Amino acid sequence: MATQSRKLNLTRDQLAVFLGDQQQIRQFELLFATLNEIANQNVTAGQVYAGPESGGAAPPVFRALVQSDIPAEALTKTDDTNVTLTLGGDPANALLAAVSLTLAWAGQLSVLRGGTGQTTYTDGQLLIGNTTGNTLTKATLTQGANITITNSAGAITIAVSGLGTMAFKNIGASGSFTTTDFKTVTVVDGIITSIV
Repeated sequence: MATQSRKLNLTRDQLAVFLGDQQQIRQFELLFATLNEIANQNVTAGQVYAGPESGGAAPPVFRALVQSDIPAEALTKTDDTNVTLTLGGDPANALLAAVSLTLAWAGQLSVLRGGTGQTTYTDGQLLIGNTTGNTLTKATLTQGANITITNSAGAITIAVSGLGTMAFKNIGASGSFTTTDFKTVTVVDGIITSIV
């Protein structure tokens, strides 16, 4: 009876219709015999069909994966200015394909990590230290008598008005004072107009 492939259910004569010579037929029969043998084996879960663990030349068998079966592809990283990542284990041989991580900060930085604790601001607001909770509080400057404060986008303007004529003492280098040490300075709307 003619030899027959159990997988394709073909005889040698039928194979000969597709193949050119007896050597090709023999190669196909060996291939089918090997596939049949593999298909009929009981294989433990997690095993692969591969050559020896040592990497030498020998017929393949079913065995567990070893480190040398996995290509040495590295896990790399790119640190951000304020965010760093430490790779543990063996990142140089950690993956089947090379992977790179690029990190960046997102969201509000907390006060415990050096942030302000604030997210929105209005014109003229400043951050002022607050003992309670060791935080920063938003506040604006308060104007007083003869002082006008104007808040605008990214700026604060302080003006002085209504001071009239004032007397200033000029401190001499020797620390002594004479009648010539006194000067009269005239201020109009926050601008010095004369010194006499």
